[in-house]
Amino acid sequence: MRRLEFAPDPKEMEVEDITTGRFVFRPRPGKPVSLADLKTAVTKAGYTIEGTWVEVSGTLTEDGRLRVPETGQVFRLEGDEQLRALREKAGAAGQVTAAGTWKVVDRQETIRLAEPRREESHP
Repeated sequence: MRRLEFAPDPKEMEVEDITTGRFVFRPRPGKPVSLADLKTAVTKAGYTIEGTWVEVSGTLTEDGRLRVPETGQVFRLEGDEQLRALREKAGAAGQVTAAGTWKVVDRQETIRLAEPRREESHP
């Protein structure tokens, strides 16, 4: 993993569950990420990726993608209803944080947007 330009220092990776090997991987700021490269590194180390979740902040483009200003990386966004909610949240500035399942579709880093979190009502 150290060979990945976007990989954090191993001390910065958070192990959530030592028995399952589940951990949180926060890429280095200012570096574009690649799920394909991450999967290759994890596989070479003798592990598998059970699932991925990503949270990315950036600017919504007119064609419904998310552009990260610091790196220029663009994420394809999936989920019509969730994308509409993000557009409403973004307003004129277009700045949002998108979160969901991270995957590669047609060689594009893609976020399958999660359902918007509903605010809990308090009596």
